[in-house]
Amino acid sequence: MAQYSVSRGKHYNLNMNRDIHEVVMIADEDGNIINTFGAASNVIISAGDLAGYAGVHKYGAVLGTAGSGWSTVWTAADNSANQLYPWNLSANTITVVSSSGSDTGEVTIQGLDNNYDFAEETLTLNGTTPVAGIVTFSRVNRAFMNDDTNVGKIQVKNGTTVVTEISTGYGQTLQCIYTIPAGKTGYLMNIHASASKNQETILSLFAKPFGGAFRSQMIMALYQNNQQLDFPVPLKFTEKTDLDLRVNGASNATIGADFSIILVDN
Repeated sequence: MAQYSVSRGKHYNLNMNRDIHEVVMIADEDGNIINTFGAASNVIISAGDLAGYAGVHKYGAVLGTAGSGWSTVWTAADNSANQLYPWNLSANTITVVSSSGSDTGEVTIQGLDNNYDFAEETLTLNGTTPVAGIVTFSRVNRAFMNDDTNVGKIQVKNGTTVVTEISTGYGQTLQCIYTIPAGKTGYLMNIHASASKNQETILSLFAKPFGGAFRSQMIMALYQNNQQLDFPVPLKFTEKTDLDLRVNGASNATIGADFSIILVDN
């Protein structure tokens, strides 16, 4: 192939090679060179310096599994309170409330609006008195405290249904669910999980394309150990796809898990 010398402003000359030439490079659609060596290849994405790309890291835990049936890996499933995430809810405004009167700080809720575009709202807690928001959410992907770590358990509700919660003292939601925003494609890079009990525990990522059904995308078995699955060819998920990491097996076990996604503009 033809090679071009940037320093000399002309094509590479076989008889007068005095410059160092990059023979193979990978670039985005705008010509930005992408570092593809090891972990450093994604630093530019994490820094927000590569237009059209973004990184998402989701992590969660069940601090006491049910032992029968599938449970979403989120703290609302602790001790069988809510096993599966309630996906089939209409878009709505939300309320936030704490189990402790001491929680009066700010909490930020992030998710997607009616059009599956990014939505965010920050509300000031009023202890055990529910506080209503004004932003409509079709999905809630995350919530976190802004100033003080929460004393009680913070619950975010769509009507009377809990759509996310911040466990006491964590300051951040622990939930392995995510919905790909409109205008984006998600590429799953890896999944990691650990189990506290030496009993068979099955973990599987379920995905539901927009208008479709939840289907298992991968599976791993845990026996009081941890595993990581890396996808050299990332799993592709189209816009508005719901992702739900679920566990089934051991009773009263603690399961921790996380996964990483790269979002690319369509």
